Amino acid sequence: MNTLTLIRVLGPLDARGVGRDALLRWLVVMPVGIALAIRGVLPALLERAVPLLPFDLMAFYAPLMAYVLLLITPLLAGMVIGFQLLDQRDDGVLDALRITPPRLRGYLAYKLALPILVGVGLTLITFPLAGLSIGGPGALLIAAVGIAPHGPLFALFLVAFATNKVQGFALTKMSNVLLMLPLAAAFAPAAWHPLLAIAPGYWPAQLLWTLQSGGTGAPIYLAAALAYQLLIGWALLRRIER
Repeated sequence: MNTLTLIRVLGPLDARGVGRDALLRWLVVMPVGIALAIRGVLPALLERAVPLLPFDLMAFYAPLMAYVLLLITPLLAGMVIGFQLLDQRDDGVLDALRITPPRLRGYLAYKLALPILVGVGLTLITFPLAGLSIGGPGALLIAAVGIAPHGPLFALFLVAFATNKVQGFALTKMSNVLLMLPLAAAFAPAAWHPLLAIAPGYWPAQLLWTLQSGGTGAPIYLAAALAYQLLIGWALLRRIER
């Protein structure tokens, strides 16, 4: 069975499974809540804090919040899939798929396609809800595609290095530093950027900020973002298959 067939057959079953799990339900709706907070709650809080700071924080609000929202949507979709895969590995499902149809690689292709679809779709919804502008629907779609591999990437990361959900939560907390590291690129001198580029989110962040500013170089950042994330995903997949 190909990936589209698996999505049609297994997609409704997975959706019902998410609906029965309170944690997974919360992860799915969280991006909408974050988008509404970015629009209505955070600006009011930050305006009160501005007089206490030595710099104008609001000048950085739009690019920083745009990256956070762009990242969090596919990331949470990837967490849902990652936790599902951890449960299925505990139940022996992934081991069984090594020798039975649709085989492990085909099943993983199906599971990893879901956070891409959900991530892109929710990104197109949450940015207007948050009142954040990138430069039109086309630019928003490009940014969403550039960050989309983060969903399956995070799912693979959990399966590759966690043995259960408890370890999965611990890895999620530890990875927050790496995930937020690209935000430093908005402040750091150019000499630091090669080091920051190690973080998978660096290239999608540069793509996003280039689209927001109307600058050139978006095609290069898009190609770099997709290539780098796919390379990391391939390495994680090889680790899982071994």
